[in-house]
Amino acid sequence: MAEILLRSPYYEYLTLGASGATADSTSIKADTTAYTADNRFDYSSYAIIKIYTVGVLRYTITKDADEDYGVLIEISELCRDYLDITYAGTYTSQTLDITLVADFYDENDVLLGTVTKLHNGFDGYGEFMDGASPVVTPTSLLQSNTIMYIPEGVSGVVAEEDEGGINYDTFDGNAIGVNTGGQSITIVRVCEPKYTPIKVTFVNKFGALQDLYFFKKSIESISTQKESYKRSLVTSTGTYNINTHAKRNLNVQGTNSLTMNTGFVSENLNPAFEQLLLSEQVWATIGSDVIPVDITTNQLTYKTSVNDKLINYTISVDFAFNVINDLR
Repeated sequence: MAEILLRSPYYEYLTLGASGATADSTSIKADTTAYTADNRFDYSSYAIIKIYTVGVLRYTITKDADEDYGVLIEISELCRDYLDITYAGTYTSQTLDITLVADFYDENDVLLGTVTKLHNGFDGYGEFMDGASPVVTPTSLLQSNTIMYIPEGVSGVVAEEDEGGINYDTFDGNAIGVNTGGQSITIVRVCEPKYTPIKVTFVNKFGALQDLYFFKKSIESISTQKESYKRSLVTSTGTYNINTHAKRNLNVQGTNSLTMNTGFVSENLNPAFEQLLLSEQVWATIGSDVIPVDITTNQLTYKTSVNDKLINYTISVDFAFNVINDLR
């Protein structure tokens, strides 16, 4: 069993040979339906691969087998369709149970055997330098930074892998450190008397929800889009009303934007800000509202204490919806 990062390709080699002789246990049984020349491709030996998520059959794939009765299949792209991370202020484990069942047949359509593999899918990714088919390490810390900046008196969470799921370890508003995933996390308490901190929650590279706080100046703005057309106002008598619009606006819509500043932070947070920019799902908590946002900052210069002395990051986002409700 592996903890798969579904945003990167994961290649599974299924075989009846010695390397794949021991299959994971599962309650899903092999399909013993006879496959004949009328309902399959003309392979000398082949496998019928069934992909299940949460026990539901999603895909059935036929692939030619190699000389060792093995097939290679990439599964993360298919499985990720069935994992959608949600967040409304509560941190819950959101992973995907994946089962692969491969029935191997010879050239005469005789069932030779079945290989079953069980996996858990996380909505994360591996980087190029991590190599092929990246996975999550069991019981590991599911964030890259070991320093967190949290407002005084505010509780928080740190994620760790837990038996194929995600455990969000909580700490109270007075904690200045926590041990999670076998690592010590330092919690720096920030007193901000002037600005109201904004919490940004995002899905990080491990597929876990992670928080970053922006303590300093924030600016909210609106941009609008519209269409317009020019119409004739002249009546049949050759007059027109000077109070009527000759140029008329149509489909006026707007989008709110927010620019936020972190205040001074450690370079230890550089990986977290990189993952924020690479995240596909981000939320900003403003007051009591959890607002889905899209990161519009598309370039980040990694800052260090040697080069920059004091490190502040500025991030811009758009609210992920239009100002005027136009959902139909």
